[in-house]
Amino acid sequence: MPPIAACVLPAGSFMETAMFWRTRRRARGQTMTEFALVVPVLLLLIMGVLDGALLMFSVGTARYATAEGSRIASTLGNAATTDTQVVQVIRDNVGTTRLFDVTEIDIYKLNQDGNGNLTPDPTYYNRYALDGTAMTSPVPWPPAQRNVGNGTSDFVGITVNFTYTWKAGFFAPLGPIRTTAVSYVRLEPQSY
Repeated sequence: MPPIAACVLPAGSFMETAMFWRTRRRARGQTMTEFALVVPVLLLLIMGVLDGALLMFSVGTARYATAEGSRIASTLGNAATTDTQVVQVIRDNVGTTRLFDVTEIDIYKLNQDGNGNLTPDPTYYNRYALDGTAMTSPVPWPPAQRNVGNGTSDFVGITVNFTYTWKAGFFAPLGPIRTTAVSYVRLEPQSY
């Protein structure tokens, strides 16, 4: 067999350059297509993490405010200004954030059954707006009627009802989330 003559192009020839640019142009189009497919998913994840973090912060803030309110209620017992101070403490803790709206603050008596389970008493249920305005008049369970005797003191429950609205547009069709933060505590004995 006779030897085959090979055609060797010098480096940097026109043919080599044309093939390089054609391959590069295809790769650039592929990169743009992949980027266009990934960006919406990436933005959805980022907005989901942001909204989830703000929701968790709102829940934590409401729980902290409710716990502080129940601590004040326990300490003050049957003082005439107990409910006013409880609402004030809750307002001080949640009023500085605009992430969620408090719709109602409930202060109510809890009944304990023989097994130690606590259930709200529907007849002793005080409802307040965040500004301290009573939603029922007269208040069904005034602070002066609360039992603060040693070993027989009442249990009090505090519930903060609030609404969180989504901050990112992705979750807005789901509508706002209405949830509560609850805290139960026994009133501190004022007499021994």
